[in-house]
Parts: sequence; C-alpha cells; structure tokens
Amino acid sequence: MDYHALHALSMATRTHTVRAVVQGVNDSGAEQTVDVQGFYGSQRSAVPVAFPFGFGARVPTDGAVTHVVALGGDQADLLALPPSNPSVARVGGLSEGEAVLYDAVGQKVYLKGGTIVRIDVRTSLDVRVGGEVVLQVTATGAAITGDLTVSGDVEIGGKATVSGDVTAGDVSLEGHKHSGVQSGSGTSGAPVT
Repeated sequence: MDYHALHALSMATRTHTVRAVVQGVNDSGAEQTVDVQGFYGSQRSAVPVAFPFGFGARVPTDGAVTHVVALGGDQADLLALPPSNPSVARVGGLSEGEAVLYDAVGQKVYLKGGTIVRIDVRTSLDVRVGGEVVLQVTATGAAITGDLTVSGDVEIGGKATVSGDVTAGDVSLEGHKHSGVQSGSGTSGAPVT
C-alpha cells in the first residue's frame, strides 16, 4: 500500500471518534442532544447523547467536553457519549469499588464500599411518594407527613410536643382516670384503663 492510501485510511479512521467541546445542551425532547465543536470549523447540532438506561444528567456547558462517535464511519450519523465537565464539582479520591453521584453545586450520594450510603445535600433532602413529600430533612430537623410506625425503642433527648392524645397500652394521657384519689397532698392510685 502506498503512503497516500495509508495516510487517507489513517485520517478516515481518526475521524470515527473525536473529542468535542459542548456548546449547548437540549434536554427537552425524547432524548438529550448536544451542540458540539470537534475539529476547527466542524460544528454539529442536535447530536444525540447515549445515556445508560435509568440515568440522566445535564452537564454545565462552560468547560464541558464529550466524545463523538461516527456510527459506521458515517459523519452524518453521529452519537455523543455522556458529556463530562471536569472543571465543575468533580468528586475524586474514591476507594476501589466506591461510586458517587454528584451535581454542579456539590451535592452527593455516596455508595461507600458496601459499608454505608451517605447523602450530602445543600438545603433539603425530600423523599416523595406519589408526588407528595412524605419526609423532608433540613439542617434544622426532619418532618414526616403521614403515620409513623416504630418497632423498637424510641429515645427522645429533648422536649416532646404532641398535638393529639398519647396512649400507652390502653391508657390515654388525656382521658384517663385514677383510682384511690385522696384530697390534700396524698398520692392517688395508678391510672384506670
């Protein structure tokens, strides 16, 4: 094979995959697309992004890069790999087997080697069921909407405020009576159920 033919083959192969600068992201359709610039003067619009099932993200475009693949070597049939932005909030220093999901403001969900799951949020952690918030955790406390069932002991290290009745066994805190009631400073008997 002569030099020119080998060079042409080499150049054709090189263009199958290129690193490109992300210039815009459209996340409104059935699939996310990106506008990219690969080679100088080579700008492409609406290149579909191949995200794995069950995962979605929108990269901050300032500093974002991706790899663009020409499927079958056809420059008219491009596909972009999920973009990255190493300049924004990248989480590093993970141990082998650990994983983290993070966003541009530093919120993280860590899967730390099978020992713990840790969630770092900026202002609020909301758990929704059927579109409604049933648990909200903030820096000042936690709020649960709905019934709470606990199988085990409950320890309260501060004041407990209850807006309704409290029942222990069959004894109502609001409506119970006492036996052996005496006038004066005597002690009454136990609550009556």
